Amino acid sequence: MVREGQSRGREKGVWWSQVRLWTVAVVSLALLSACFIVSCVVTYHFTYGKIGKRLSELHTYHSSLTCFSEGTRVTEKVWGCCPSAWKSFGSSCYFISMEENFWSKSEQNCIGMGAHLVVINTEAEQNFIVQQLNESFSYFLGLTDPQGDEKWQWIDQTPFHENVRFWHPNEPNFSAERCASIVFWSPGKWGWNDVFCDSKRNSICEMKKIHL
Repeated sequence: MVREGQSRGREKGVWWSQVRLWTVAVVSLALLSACFIVSCVVTYHFTYGKIGKRLSELHTYHSSLTCFSEGTRVTEKVWGCCPSAWKSFGSSCYFISMEENFWSKSEQNCIGMGAHLVVINTEAEQNFIVQQLNESFSYFLGLTDPQGDEKWQWIDQTPFHENVRFWHPNEPNFSAERCASIVFWSPGKWGWNDVFCDSKRNSICEMKKIHL
């Protein structure tokens, strides 16, 4: 009888050990699941929450958006959206304004649409933009020389790189002309020119594209 009791005791001990093991496993799995859910919620909040906020902001300026398929990201499609009537290129949307204004007023108009005057970072971007322009007009860029000391600055604080500039020959050439425009000069070339900020010109607005 003693041996049988000892056997039952060992069996009970093994059983309790297995129960504890399974309990630990279940609790661990529950904690992992909770962490995963929290992670998903946080990711959704920061990713899709920001997208939703940006879409909401755009809808306050624009009645409709146009979205373009831009390939796939893992298993889901990626869509890039711009306001209707804006042009899509790279990660940005562009609007060609045919309303002539001073530089400051042109920038205010862009801000009023959730954008800013265009910032040109690459030759490919410049080539795309000039395809949308009318050779008869000059267009303000988001580029200024506030002090007239040849320290040109982009409106969005993008560093002004000497190797990414498209001035016409011998431009800029006058310190009192503290704003930049893009203009077509013969023979057959678009380029930048320094101009008076209080002159009236057309303009180009740029905003970041929304990706869904």
